[in-house]
Amino acid sequence: MWFSRKAEHKPEAISADAALIQIVERTQAVIHFSPDGIILHANDNFLNALGYTADEVVGKHHSIFVQRKYRETENYKNFWERLKAGEFFSDEFPRITKEDEVIWIAATYAPVFDETGEVVRITKIATEITSQREAIREIAKGLDALSKGDLTVRVDLQENDRLYELADAFNIAVETFATLITQVRGVSDMIDGIATQIGTNSDELSRRTETQAATLEQTAAAVEELNSNARSAADYASEVGREAEDTKGAAEGSSKVVEDVTTAMKRIETSSESISQIISVIDDIAFQTNLLALNAGVEAARAGEAGRGFAVVASEVRSLAQRSAESAQEIKGLISESGDHVKAGVELVVRASGELTSIFGGVERISDRIREVVHGLNEQTMTLGEINTAISQLDTVTQQNAAMVNETTSVTRTLSSNSAALSQSVSVFTLSKQAAAGSSGWDSVDLGLQKEASSW
Repeated sequence: MWFSRKAEHKPEAISADAALIQIVERTQAVIHFSPDGIILHANDNFLNALGYTADEVVGKHHSIFVQRKYRETENYKNFWERLKAGEFFSDEFPRITKEDEVIWIAATYAPVFDETGEVVRITKIATEITSQREAIREIAKGLDALSKGDLTVRVDLQENDRLYELADAFNIAVETFATLITQVRGVSDMIDGIATQIGTNSDELSRRTETQAATLEQTAAAVEELNSNARSAADYASEVGREAEDTKGAAEGSSKVVEDVTTAMKRIETSSESISQIISVIDDIAFQTNLLALNAGVEAARAGEAGRGFAVVASEVRSLAQRSAESAQEIKGLISESGDHVKAGVELVVRASGELTSIFGGVERISDRIREVVHGLNEQTMTLGEINTAISQLDTVTQQNAAMVNETTSVTRTLSSNSAALSQSVSVFTLSKQAAAGSSGWDSVDLGLQKEASSW
């Protein structure tokens, strides 16, 4: 950007300009031109800057300091026309040295007027700014490289350069940014690795959770079947207990019957003894009758013919007494045999009563055991019910865990996707080998996830 304006006509400006030129001649590059651009004078500062001597430039046109292409343009011609018309210009200009090198100057082209207001010469006051331009160009290159993601560029200026502080600040900023990007890249790689590990572990945990859920389902079914069997066993044991109680009642009734039979057998035994005694009496009577009949026969024989009829009666009575005695003996034998049978029956009944008592005790013990079994089965049924409830709760928790694992897997995939996007974003930055090596150090971070996953 360069500036121009129409100079005001002040007759006293010649002496003022001369005084100003004397001040700046010692510190600035100063050159004087005719209104047509012919070099009239150049001080040592100017000549040293472009590598000329005074004899080499005086009388030459200003165009020796500009590039060939520019000196042939309308803009260059207009530039001198406007200076000749009284305008001044301040800007930064590229100029060609004697060695055909380009330097940059910050210069002001100022017309000098005479008393009539005519431009009699053009004075240029300049300062070489090539180093500043180079510094700016280097900084611009650095900014351009930075905009393209290249963080390896550095601006190398000497401490005596005017823009050294700016360049140093730029270098520090780029270094800080490179460190940040290195850390971001390292963290991104680490997050990607962690996300990959978490994804793998989540998939494994999901598989194990599904297996655990299936196992819990099978276990719940088995416990339910066991619970059903236990309830059936408890019901069956209760039924057996009732039958045992019935058997116990029947045994008690049988014991009562045996006692009654024993009492009856004892009464029969007593009656048999009484009958035996009666038979003994009958046998004694038959014996006495037989003796009496024998005596009657003896007496009838003594009576002779008169006692013949009585003898016949006595003989019949004797015969009857004899048969009565024989019958009594037979009855006595039968009664004795019956008594033996009754005694044997009584003994058997007593033994049966003892056996029934033992059976009653066994039935009582069986009934007690069955009650204990029923109680145990009922407790087992309750315990199995609690286990089944716990398994159902565990299955619910497992299903919730599975849902959380799926959610974690989804979040992990999102994290991995975002990490990949972040890595893609920071991959546009080019880092130095040292910085890149620093970022790779994040890959070695071991969070022990795989080791922990193996214990899940």
